[in-house]
Amino acid sequence: MSELRTLAIRVIPQPGESLDSWLEALARRSWTSLSALVDALSLPMAERTHYLLVGLSTPQLQSLEKQLVLPAGLLDQAVVPADIFGHRAPHWRFCPQCLGEMQGRWPTRWWLPWSFACTKHHALLHNVCPSCCKEPREFLPRPVHLHPPEHCMRRTGRRSICGTNLTAAPLLDFDPQHPLLQAQHKLDSLSIDRHMSAESVFAAVDTPFSTLVQSLSLSDLQSMSEISQRSWERSHKEATSPTSPFGSWRIRERGRRLLTPDFLHREYTTKKKTLRGIAEEYDLSAKQVILRARELDMEIYHGNRPQPIDDDWLRQQYLLRVRTAEDIAQDVGVSANAILNRLEKLGIPRRPMGVHSRPALTAKLDESVPLDIRSAVEGTLHGWLRLRRFQICMAFPTATTAATYLGVTQSVLALQLDQLERDIGARLFHRPGRHRPQRPTNRGTMLLQHLKGSHVQELMRHSLGSTIEPMPGRDVLTSAARTVDGAHAALTTLHPDTPIRHLSIPMPLQPLLHHLLAAGEQETYAARIHTATGIPFNTVYKQLKRLEAAGWLTSRLESRAERPGSARRRTYYSLTAAAHRASARLPLGDSRDSEENDRATGRSHRHNSGNGS
Repeated sequence: MSELRTLAIRVIPQPGESLDSWLEALARRSWTSLSALVDALSLPMAERTHYLLVGLSTPQLQSLEKQLVLPAGLLDQAVVPADIFGHRAPHWRFCPQCLGEMQGRWPTRWWLPWSFACTKHHALLHNVCPSCCKEPREFLPRPVHLHPPEHCMRRTGRRSICGTNLTAAPLLDFDPQHPLLQAQHKLDSLSIDRHMSAESVFAAVDTPFSTLVQSLSLSDLQSMSEISQRSWERSHKEATSPTSPFGSWRIRERGRRLLTPDFLHREYTTKKKTLRGIAEEYDLSAKQVILRARELDMEIYHGNRPQPIDDDWLRQQYLLRVRTAEDIAQDVGVSANAILNRLEKLGIPRRPMGVHSRPALTAKLDESVPLDIRSAVEGTLHGWLRLRRFQICMAFPTATTAATYLGVTQSVLALQLDQLERDIGARLFHRPGRHRPQRPTNRGTMLLQHLKGSHVQELMRHSLGSTIEPMPGRDVLTSAARTVDGAHAALTTLHPDTPIRHLSIPMPLQPLLHHLLAAGEQETYAARIHTATGIPFNTVYKQLKRLEAAGWLTSRLESRAERPGSARRRTYYSLTAAAHRASARLPLGDSRDSEENDRATGRSHRHNSGNGS
C-alpha cells in the first residue's frame, strides 16, 4: 500500500487564519488555481467558498495536515462548527487595512455572524465589494494565482472577475470608545474551534451581544455615518434573525428564562392577555409560548374567554326581554351553545329555533302608536327598516334616485315597499311612468305624517340603532331632481295646430333654448352656438336634432350661392312658430338674462373644456 504523498511547497497557516484563506495562499505559492489545489489534496469540490470552512470532516482535516506536514490538530482553529450556521450560508466581511497588512490573508472570525467591527483600526467591517456591490467570497475563486491576493475575485463573466482592490475601500471608522467596539473586543476574545457545540458557542456569545443590544442608544447610531449604520444593521439582522440558528437559540433561551409558571399566570390568567399577544409583546414565537402553556397544564382558550354569567340576569334577558341566545352570547363574550347549555342547567325551556323566536317578531307596540305603523312592525322582521326606506323614498322624485341614495338596486327597494303595502293592507304611493315624479296616496301621506312624530322617531332609532339611514339633505334632493329632469327626460313635442297642455324641458336643453330665444327670428348654426354658449360641438348637434324632431326647430342647408367654393355648407336653424308660442310658458327667465347666462356658460365651458370639436 502506497504512503500518503505530501506537497513539496508548504505555507504555514497564520494564527486564527481561515482555512479557505490558507488554501488560497498555498495555491498562489504553488502557482496554480484554487480548484486545482483542492482537487490535488483530494478535497471535495464545492461551488460555495464556505464549504471549506464548515463542510470538511475530521478524517479529511487529518489527511490534509499529513499532506502538508502540519502538527496534528492545527487546522481545528481554521474551521468552525457547521451547526452555528445551520442551513444558512455564512457571509464574509473584511477590514480593508487588515487585509492589506496581512497581504490578503484573513482570520476565521470574519466569517462569524457576530463579527461586525475591527478592534485594531476602530472601524466596521465591509459586507460587500465597493465596486461590484457583491460579496467577494460567496463563490469559490478559481484562478487566484493570476490576480493579487487583496483583490475581489467575484466572477462577472465566464472568464472575467471584478478585480477591485479591496484594500482601497473606505475605512468605516468611528469612536474607539463606541459600544460596538467594546462588545467586539469581548466577542473576539472567545475561542471557537470545530469541536465545540453550537449551544456552548451561542451561550458564550449571547452575554456580550445582549449587553450590546440593550446598551446601544439612538445617539450612538446617529454618530456613525450612513454607510456604517447600514453595515451594522445588516450584520445585526443576520445574527439575530429568527430563522438563523443563533437568533432562534436566543429566542428559545429567552423564552425558557421568561416563561415561568408565575409569569404566565400573571400575564395570561390574571391580566387576560392572549398567548399570541404575549409572544408579540416579548418578541417570542407564538408556538413556543403555546407549548410552554401546555407543559404547565394551563387551560388554553380558543377565542373569547368565558365570562361569569348571573343566573337572574340570564332569566330576565331570555324570558322577559325575549332575547335570543345569539344576542346574549355576543354581550357576554361566549358562544351561543354556552348560553343554551346554561339555560338547560337552570331548567329554562328553550324557545323554538328559527326566526319566530326573535324579539322583533314577538314584541308588541303600545296602542298609542298609529295602527299602520303597528301593522308594519308587529309580527314581522325589518318592519322599521321598511318604514324608514318608505319615508326616504317619498322624499325623492323617483324610486331610481332613492335607490341610488340608499345604495340598493331599484328591484330590492320595490320588493321592500311592496311588502310594506301588504303588511299595512293599503296602497301607499302612485307608481308613475318613466322619468315622472312619484307621489304618495292619501294613506301614504297620513303614514308620512305619523312617521314624523317624536315618539315614533324615538322607537325607530331605538330599533335600528346605528344602522338607521339618514334622511337626504336639500343638496341631495336638488341633485336628484336634476337627474330626473336630465338628458333622458321627456321633451314636449310641439304641433302647429295643437294647444300646449303640459310643457317639459330637460335641464341640459335649457342653455341652448336660452341662446335661440335671444336670437329671436335670426337663423343660427352649430359653430355660432358653440362659440356663444361653450357647449361642446357633439352635444350641440345632438340637442339641435332632438329639438328639430320634437317640432321646436326648422333647418335648412346653406345654398352654393351663399357659400361659394368648395367649403362645407352650414346648416341653419330657427325656432318654429309653435316654439315661439311656447316660449311664453318656458321657465327660462327674461331673454336679456338669457344672453348673460349664455356668455357665463360659454366662459365656464371654455375654461373647463377648452375648444372642443
